[in-house]
Amino acid sequence: MGRADEVLRRTPDLVKQGLAAGACVLGFELMLQGRTPPLGILVLSAFIGLSYALLAIGLMLVYRANRVINFAQGEIGAAPALLGIMLMKLEHVPYVVAIGVTIIAAAIVGAVVELAVVRRFARAPRLVLMIATVGLSLLLALLQLIVPSWFGVSVGGLGGRTMDSAPPTTPFSAFHFSISGVRFSGDVLAIAVVTAIAVAGLTLFFRRSSLGLAIRGSAENADRARLLGVPVRRLSTVVWIIAAVLSALAMFLQTAVTGVNIGVDIGPTALIYGLAAAIFARMESFPRALLGGIGIGILTQSVYFVYNDPFLPGAITVPVLLVVLLAQRRKLSRGEDAGLTSYREATEFRPLAPELRRLPEVVWGKAAFLLVAIALLVLVPLRLDVGKQALASVILIYAIVCVSLVILTGWSGQISLGHWGLAAVGAFFAGWFGAHLHADFFLTLLVAGLAGSAASLVIGLPALRIQGPFLAATTLAFAISVNVFLLSPRYFASFLPDTLHTVDRPLLYGRFSLAGPLAFYYVTAGFLLAALLSAAALRRTRAGRAIIAVRDNTRGAQSYGINVARTRIAAFAISGFWAALAGALFVYHQGALDQASFDPTVSILLMTIVVIGGVTSLPGAMLGAAYLGVLRYGGFGPRVQTLASGLGVLILLMIAPGGVAQGFYAARDGLLRSIARRRAITVPSLVADRRTATLAEARAGQVRDSGHDTDDGSSAGHDAEDILQHAPAAAGPTEDDVSLKAVLA
Repeated sequence: MGRADEVLRRTPDLVKQGLAAGACVLGFELMLQGRTPPLGILVLSAFIGLSYALLAIGLMLVYRANRVINFAQGEIGAAPALLGIMLMKLEHVPYVVAIGVTIIAAAIVGAVVELAVVRRFARAPRLVLMIATVGLSLLLALLQLIVPSWFGVSVGGLGGRTMDSAPPTTPFSAFHFSISGVRFSGDVLAIAVVTAIAVAGLTLFFRRSSLGLAIRGSAENADRARLLGVPVRRLSTVVWIIAAVLSALAMFLQTAVTGVNIGVDIGPTALIYGLAAAIFARMESFPRALLGGIGIGILTQSVYFVYNDPFLPGAITVPVLLVVLLAQRRKLSRGEDAGLTSYREATEFRPLAPELRRLPEVVWGKAAFLLVAIALLVLVPLRLDVGKQALASVILIYAIVCVSLVILTGWSGQISLGHWGLAAVGAFFAGWFGAHLHADFFLTLLVAGLAGSAASLVIGLPALRIQGPFLAATTLAFAISVNVFLLSPRYFASFLPDTLHTVDRPLLYGRFSLAGPLAFYYVTAGFLLAALLSAAALRRTRAGRAIIAVRDNTRGAQSYGINVARTRIAAFAISGFWAALAGALFVYHQGALDQASFDPTVSILLMTIVVIGGVTSLPGAMLGAAYLGVLRYGGFGPRVQTLASGLGVLILLMIAPGGVAQGFYAARDGLLRSIARRRAITVPSLVADRRTATLAEARAGQVRDSGHDTDDGSSAGHDAEDILQHAPAAAGPTEDDVSLKAVLA
């Protein structure tokens, strides 16, 4: 009887999963257009999918331990794997030695990453740690370019030793067999054997060993594990070492079958495949990860077989991720995910205190600051040559996208790593309307913006029920899909600009030509000001306060009658509009639509520089855009740009988690304090943070004096706690400390 009740209770979920599986099968058949690959291709695809499963298991381990998706999971093992492959091909090192070096190098990289980076963000919001992993991915991608130089191989192919892309010769290469005319080498079987050993070993490790049980316990409840004396930080190091080794094994084994590409960062695409398998496994089941990896392998390789397009398989991950996420929403959205709310935490900066807002010094100072900013925006291009004026327009276009990211990520708390993909949607429609239909300039921009809003609603559907890093993964996959599919002349040639159909800058009202770089710069500056003003106005309205309230306290906002779904959708729509409009401006700026210009890595870079500037601050977004402009167009080489982006974001987040805006607002508050002292005005909000900082310093000093620090950084001292308990409460609200009643005002 109990079994029957359980079946009845789960019937709706089973029906949903069945419908989702049926939709996937139907979509798979439609994509293949009736051209089913031979059995040999399917078997080979399944073996390659096992390497995706190894990546997925590494992602799952890090997620369970740190509640963050490691966006450097692909890169963390790529350089060690490349090292092992090059030792075999160039130095003729035995296979066993090469794979041993790969494992040791990966373990070292994983340990260094955890000790030097992850541990420093242990108590930071998970958004900050996630962006830190993005910075890590940039640094580790640079390491992939450095490894060949150790062997005298030039990445650019000029001078030095050369190395072909063929797979290395291994002890298994001599063994061959065929299935349906497809020839297999023993290296394919090696993937299956190593994967089976790794999964079985990890299963026994986590079920039988005391260390594995401790890792599982700390993953379920890290705070309770600390109270029981478990060295949580040490266990985190072990987890990152295992994840790095799994990534390196996946890359090494796959390269032994598919070959090696020098100078190519294979991390992002591999990450998306592994992430799809990990999400299918609900971030917890090794067997489901194996099935998910095999499924992704069969799907992607079958699409490649039918269309013979090496980039198209990455584009199909968006519908896969959407279906998997929505089908598993109940599992992924429960409150058991303790780290979820930390993704919505963001550093807010207080507005001008009401006590000082009308003082002449403040009024005139604010006006002067705005005038200086506008003067710089207007006058600086006059001092630049024609080429730099054109580049300045690109910086302003990036700045518009940064404004849209502040609305979505900073205020709404929805993480997007694919906003340049929304810009690509706007570029597609601008190219179509501008080059083929010769539509009005402003009408084209409006249509592009509305198309971006519609696209953002589609990728934002999971945000109605699933929060945090899973949405970030979906948006990154979306950016890849748009780049390799929507902007490809192979599939949409009749809609895209070409040599006969170009996107020409218009003559507005028969008098104002936008053909010159300076004129187009001022038009772009006008749209940037419109984006800033609209965002600032939104922030002051009830709708803006509702967006912030939903980010900070979803249930509390619901209790005050706020429609959470509608609020999140509105944030997506507004953000998508401005991002797509920026993409349309970019097409008019270029006069064409270049697929390479909308590389998905630009989306990651934009999110990174917004965090550098200050993800909740519009001035911070402008500072981040300026940083990006100097970095990309300041004459720096690709390696310097990568180093400044990756290392720069790590250093800045360690020093100031609030970004450059944190220093900007700290300087402003210092000036306001001096004005308040001179005027003998008490401003509680300007005193509260100093009092809190003093108490924190006192607590830290007492903790050091106690000499009872544990491995994870906690302390047995109580003097600092007594100081805090007997200290007067810090007064003064920050910008969003007001109650939710203000939202309804």
